[in-house]
Amino acid sequence: MFTTALLFGKFHSGIKPALRRVRAQPLHHLESLLADRLDPALLAPNPGQTNSRQRDYPPKLTFLAFLDQTLNPDASCRSAVRQIQAYHRQQPHPRDLDDSTSAYCQSRSRWTLAELVEIRRHLAEHTAGAPLDLGWGTLPPVKLVDGTSLNLPDTPPNRRDYPPSKDQKPECGFPLMRLVGVFSLDTGALLEREESPYTTSENALYQSLWPTFAPGDLVVGDRNFGSWGAMASLQARQVDGIFRLHASRNADFRQGRPLGPNDRRITWAKPGNQPANLTDEAWAALPATLTVRLVRFRVPTRRGRIKKITLATTLLDPLRWPGERLAALYARRWQIELYFDDLKTTLHMDLLSCRTPAMIRKELEMHLIAYNLIRSLQGEAAVGCHVPLERLSFKGCLDTACHYSQAIAQIPASHRKRRRDMYAHMLAVMAADQVPERPDRFEPRCRKRRPKRYPLMTQPRRVLKAAAVDHLTNPKKRTPLS
Repeated sequence: MFTTALLFGKFHSGIKPALRRVRAQPLHHLESLLADRLDPALLAPNPGQTNSRQRDYPPKLTFLAFLDQTLNPDASCRSAVRQIQAYHRQQPHPRDLDDSTSAYCQSRSRWTLAELVEIRRHLAEHTAGAPLDLGWGTLPPVKLVDGTSLNLPDTPPNRRDYPPSKDQKPECGFPLMRLVGVFSLDTGALLEREESPYTTSENALYQSLWPTFAPGDLVVGDRNFGSWGAMASLQARQVDGIFRLHASRNADFRQGRPLGPNDRRITWAKPGNQPANLTDEAWAALPATLTVRLVRFRVPTRRGRIKKITLATTLLDPLRWPGERLAALYARRWQIELYFDDLKTTLHMDLLSCRTPAMIRKELEMHLIAYNLIRSLQGEAAVGCHVPLERLSFKGCLDTACHYSQAIAQIPASHRKRRRDMYAHMLAVMAADQVPERPDRFEPRCRKRRPKRYPLMTQPRRVLKAAAVDHLTNPKKRTPLS
């Protein structure tokens, strides 16, 4: 058990200047965490528009309850309603609310997707983080890009907008959503995202994210995002990229101009086949050739073997960008796998719960808002306590924020110093909860815990139910159950 003096003896010098006033009377225990991170206008009612009336579930309280559901994946709408009922009973003039979840769900639906996207972007822009330092001076903004897929509840509206995989038999799988996200390597915050049905390719979603890149950005991605059309289009926007060379391309280091050992500058001709995700105008506007740089380096693997990795990049200056620096930057690409793991495993975004496509998209944004909120707290703790951001445990910060926010909300409004001290102690606890540094960690994709020996669903549930009833009522027919 450690004490406050021990924590502040190590971290107090960095935290004290960063402390701000915590809101005196929060509507919800999470409001103290958002007080200095979110513009109050983003949670205020819109005069003359949706959420303008005074209701039992005002926009701010509904948003905070929805956010609390996201941070606690086991919390249901009923749990959120009970929490709001308890809040109203604590007021000087308590009111009795309906036990039904209908009013709360309607209040959630009144939040528009555009409003939630604005909140998510606001949190990403105001997330603190130390610039990435690899020992070669200041780097441009590094953005990581990758894609993943999410499972949705099996309802008719979801199946219509997000069809299941074609490998599944009808009504035997789940609707699938494809998601491509752009993360900041400095802060770990999600900057932009695009979603679509699973039938849409990641490259098409990646193309829709190109306008969000600013001149001077550096995009790092795997071999799926390093096509000729993508690299040429980004270079036309003055955006550079580092990608692993696609397996279909010939990595012949006897061609082009040598820049050093395992380092070549070559020219790629424009492919004859136009990509399906580029329009005729966009394809015609691209140049006839593209100059890229190929860098090959070796990585030791298990059992003493060596693996060769070839990178394709538009960073052509070997003096400013030596091969070791490019290899170190690409090694950081693995961080985006951990970011998605925090979202899908820790925040349980892998399986969303809403039953309509409109609410599915809002639930997705709430998960991203919750993720950016925890990243913002991690950034403040890392900067204030002078610890590496990537060493802080996301799950540890999530648990700390949920429990400490409840403790802060219980402190009387007049005791502002106690509330500031509690907030500072929360940041210190986050900074002390560090994960081991494991740069070469390897975990096989397998599960140790065996699932129960139930057969897989190969027919719709209604057919199986009818077969079970027929089997019980007519045993002689021996109707198969699967």
